[in-house]
Amino acid sequence: VNGENIPVDILQLDERSFSVLTNGKSDKIIAERIDGKYQVQVNGRQLEASVESERTRLLKQFERQSGSRVSNAEIRAPMPALVIRIEVNVGDDVEPGQGLLILEAMKMENEIKAHSAGRVKEIRAIKGKPVEKGELIMILEE
Repeated sequence: VNGENIPVDILQLDERSFSVLTNGKSDKIIAERIDGKYQVQVNGRQLEASVESERTRLLKQFERQSGSRVSNAEIRAPMPALVIRIEVNVGDDVEPGQGLLILEAMKMENEIKAHSAGRVKEIRAIKGKPVEKGELIMILEE
């Protein structure tokens, strides 16, 4: 919840109703999915919620960080992963949304894309080698 792991025990009561036990406290929750989000009623209080996997959360975090670092033109690994394929070479011009490299994490391939136009200045990632979360893997000149 909001980036914090909270242990819960969930019992589904019917199609939309759940009993959720958190920190020894039980709450009745009614949830309905509307437009990719959940309208949730907790003990009569209306909330909006979204559910995402750890992988999705890390990728979104990476996209937000990359967006704020575009002026630096640094591409960093969003998570610990293995470099599967590098799709560009030093000196290549890239367009926004163009694939730069493929990382594999948790048996899923993740394409890292350029957030802005530029030229590949440096590639630090090596095909077949692991990278750590936050590691600088490529530099683009804008």
